[in-house]
Amino acid sequence: MATYYWVGGSGTWDNVATANWSTTSGGAGGSGPPNNADTVIFDANSGTSAVVTVAATAVALNTTVNKSDITLSFSGSPTLAPSNGFLALTTGTLALNNNVVTVGRFSSNNSNARTIDFGASGEIVVTTNNTTVWNTSPSTNMVVIGTNPKVVFNYSGATGTRTIATGNVVESNAISWHFTAGTDTVTVGGARDLNFTGFSGSLTNTGRFVFGSLTLSPTMTVLGGSNSTSFNATSGVKTITTNGVTVDLPIGFNGIGGTFEFQDALTQGSTRGFVITNGTVRLKNGVTSVVGVFSTSGTNQKFLQSSLAGSQATLSQGSGTVSASNLTIRDINATGGATWNAFTTNNNVDAGNNLGWDFSSQIGRYIYTRRKNKRILP
Repeated sequence: MATYYWVGGSGTWDNVATANWSTTSGGAGGSGPPNNADTVIFDANSGTSAVVTVAATAVALNTTVNKSDITLSFSGSPTLAPSNGFLALTTGTLALNNNVVTVGRFSSNNSNARTIDFGASGEIVVTTNNTTVWNTSPSTNMVVIGTNPKVVFNYSGATGTRTIATGNVVESNAISWHFTAGTDTVTVGGARDLNFTGFSGSLTNTGRFVFGSLTLSPTMTVLGGSNSTSFNATSGVKTITTNGVTVDLPIGFNGIGGTFEFQDALTQGSTRGFVITNGTVRLKNGVTSVVGVFSTSGTNQKFLQSSLAGSQATLSQGSGTVSASNLTIRDINATGGATWNAFTTNNNVDAGNNLGWDFSSQIGRYIYTRRKNKRILP
């Protein structure tokens, strides 16, 4: 195993060129090129505003990018680090240019300025298991660019836990995580899209924000717990597909301007909260979605609808009293043993085709029904 330093500014990294490789930082070029047992370092002596064109044939065991004005610009889709290697972005820029870059694991856990530009369709494939396979925590000063920034985790075995550490992700730099295989355990925090198609393992109960869509695999398990998953998109329609998997954890919706549409029936743990704070929640029409404890939060008006206008969705809660506020409801049949209060004096709106809700007017201990009948609360 050798260590190679990039020198001399801009150039091409492939399996032939030697001009920009040295065995010492800032030394003379002409060494290399590195192979998949070698370590590659881009540092302060790599050149000013250097652009390194990375070909499909580029390889290394471990690669560290540690210069703010250097850009690794991919012209092909290399396996840049094998399953026992890593790509570390300490500072600088990765420009995928719509290519697919395969690494063992990825690390960028600092507060330096760094950028990952996925382009329109670029991807990073991560192959390692049983460790922190992606670490961008903290995400301070990280810029993520691209139409749909996407990372694929393709480990297909059963060993250990794959941890994706993201820190406090915001919507503008969230990345889509796709788990395409494996029967192991996954821990993942903030995400754009979170897609488990092909995964048959377990998802741990970790607090997370999802700014895109969620797709569960019918063969996976979502481990129960008190940590919540919050859907926080602020625009567009984001989909939630549970594929029959019981979700025994709290669920929240808190994206002003976002729409969150269930593609099938939800089954939630009986003690877990289902909280709408902002945005529009659309339950799948024609099926029964079972929630634990339904509630609303905040003073902004939010919306609860069926996924198909004019066709009811059924919302079921086994017991308790629901006291909604600032909620516009349309095409929802509320049932299941709970009492569903949506008093209009609490800024609720009956938008039509609803069943099971009490839209009476409440003033103090008195409730006035639509027919002006008055009854005294106990």
